[in-house]
Amino acid sequence: MLERVVEAIERRDCERANRLLQDLKQQEPDHPWIAFYSARLAEASGNLAVAEQGYREVLCNATNPKIISQARQGIERLVQIERQQRQQERDRAMAEPGSQKPAVLVLEAIDPELRQSAAKKFAKIMNLDLYIARLQLPTRSWRLYRTGSLGELRFYSAAIAAAEIPCFCLPISRINAIEVYKVRYFQSALATATVICQEKNGRSVAIDFDWSQVSQRVEVLLPLFEKCVDRDVRGRLIRKTQIQDYVKVCDLHLPGRNAIVRLWDRGYQFHEGIIFFDRQRSADGQTTLSEKWNHLMQFLQQQLATIPVWSDFNAFAGMARDFSDTLKLIDPQIDLFRREETDWDNTFQLYSGLVLLSSSRTPKPIR
Repeated sequence: MLERVVEAIERRDCERANRLLQDLKQQEPDHPWIAFYSARLAEASGNLAVAEQGYREVLCNATNPKIISQARQGIERLVQIERQQRQQERDRAMAEPGSQKPAVLVLEAIDPELRQSAAKKFAKIMNLDLYIARLQLPTRSWRLYRTGSLGELRFYSAAIAAAEIPCFCLPISRINAIEVYKVRYFQSALATATVICQEKNGRSVAIDFDWSQVSQRVEVLLPLFEKCVDRDVRGRLIRKTQIQDYVKVCDLHLPGRNAIVRLWDRGYQFHEGIIFFDRQRSADGQTTLSEKWNHLMQFLQQQLATIPVWSDFNAFAGMARDFSDTLKLIDPQIDLFRREETDWDNTFQLYSGLVLLSSSRTPKPIR
């Protein structure tokens, strides 16, 4: 009977092999090879997940060295089959139009309680050690996990999402296509707000938007750097660059217009436009920039009290700034005086742009 089962499987006559196995189970339910050939039949039928589970159960329960050896060979075959299938899927993704465009793959935060089980799936998809895979899955904020061609990253994104690990993939071109309105001041702020913005050519232009069009805010601190003189552990003078101050930035997202209304404390002209508090235009030096900015944020909070606020930029930037070549492709869209080039502004534009473009996917806001 067993020889006929083997022969039927080798001929890919899965229906006959199944009937013979059922007969064998009735005649000899304790036959040591039944579990193995049940898994082998599942493999021949294309049920790879069932076959893998069957082979692993054989490894746990069998004592016959020959059965154990063949079960291990079966698992190795499944690994090779899966790799070939994934390579074929990847090749198809790479052949699609626009697949060579530069893109980013972002991992979203997952529930810490699900991290261990998710890491097993992630390790298999990305061919990683389980410990490394677990460390790479974020639990608090987004993580820019990989950059590369759009086709390749779409392939990985689909596989990761199928494993119920939240992620998304977007081309850099969509980040750069976002319209950014650089606000100088609010001219009016009724149901429809009017802001005076500065265009790239330096001219001023009035932009109108309804408060109801704003889907979310992004609030961050961008560091400003200065060269200074310090002493090392031996007391010798050294020159180094360190953070001297921060620029406060607030983006208002208009997803319906694929646009961002951007404000920052050193670019906002508090002496123009509407007044948010009594001493806003005081020239006696008693009103600080920080105080003025706080009043502006209180005004925005009153207008936009129900929308989410994203403020986890620093955690995202800590990983994203490792991808310097990709960041160079992004137009930072903010006018800050910097003595030296930095990728912080590019990283912020990427972060805010990703939040805007993923808003239709109802991502989890971080407040």
